[in-house]
Amino acid sequence: MFTGLVEGTGRIVSSSNNTLIIELNDVDNSTSDIKIGDSVSVNGVCLTVIDIRGKNIGFDVSHESLSVTNIMGLGTGNNVNIEKSISASGRFHGHFVSGHVDAVGTVSKVIDRGDYIDVVVELNHALDTSTGKDIFSKWLVSKGSVAINGVSLTVNEVIDNNSFRLTLIPHTLKMTNLIGIKNGDRVNIEFDILAKYVQNMINGQPQKPTDKGSGVTEDMLREHGYVK
Repeated sequence: MFTGLVEGTGRIVSSSNNTLIIELNDVDNSTSDIKIGDSVSVNGVCLTVIDIRGKNIGFDVSHESLSVTNIMGLGTGNNVNIEKSISASGRFHGHFVSGHVDAVGTVSKVIDRGDYIDVVVELNHALDTSTGKDIFSKWLVSKGSVAINGVSLTVNEVIDNNSFRLTLIPHTLKMTNLIGIKNGDRVNIEFDILAKYVQNMINGQPQKPTDKGSGVTEDMLREHGYVK
């Protein structure tokens, strides 16, 4: 589990044969105590450390991770965001981030606001024929949370069925690889895991006969005054 508060960045040294090697850009920061076997968020993707040689950290990357993230499109020299998994005794900031990327989006607009920038991200997936919306848009809520390349951010505006706007403050730009974000960039997106669980409960799942009356339904929410 991660929080989406990036601790540093790294530079891709090599990416081949399902193995990723990253050189930490700053071994004096809080990423310097990474150990073999640790879970580390790399551009928002949860990977396991398999090798450490000085500043260089090695990871195995599964076929699934390559197929649903932007890692395959990154090459030698590209910077990636790095965050260690949170400890049970650690102070929690950001939001719950699992490191399991849901989708890759495309940056369609970058607006310079002086000290900060606004970024519009478009979803790149098939539409739900019943709603006309992207299949992932159900998890987008204005002022809700989303992770972009592993960075915990607030959805400032859901523009339409398939795009949303974020704001990057100076600290985020300084600490992450989003400082170089530009039109056409493909970014990893992880939607709020709490939104996924709520939707799953509302949609309802097959229940055992003994479970009659359990679970969250629209009728139950209406009965208790949560919806009208």
